[in-house]
Amino acid sequence: MLYLNNLEGKEMEAIAMENPGIKKALTIEQIFLKDKKERRLYELREKAYRDELSALAGARAEGEARGEARGRQEAICKYLEARFGDASLGLQEKVRQYNELEKLDMLINKIYTAASLEEAGAIINGI
Repeated sequence: MLYLNNLEGKEMEAIAMENPGIKKALTIEQIFLKDKKERRLYELREKAYRDELSALAGARAEGEARGEARGRQEAICKYLEARFGDASLGLQEKVRQYNELEKLDMLINKIYTAASLEEAGAIINGI
């Protein structure tokens, strides 16, 4: 914390002499500020790190969306199985082809109103 308080001059030198971690940080900072190449390398490393974090966050979000879609698919398929038995296997396969959450949400909201397998098929094919 002492290093981050932006102390300068003799005050910082005195602290650095007592603390090897601060002394090392000051040495690295001095090298960094004098060497444009080092600074550029640092900036590139930082950019790569931020890009990687962004890519990981995107992948995580995509994975969560896939998981949500999979959950909705399974809920719809279980409903079809419970309601219409093996006769609904073809519709279940069609439901498993939908990966968009928006479509699956519309489907899950409408499918429970189907009174027959034919109506369920019309709802699924109409999405």
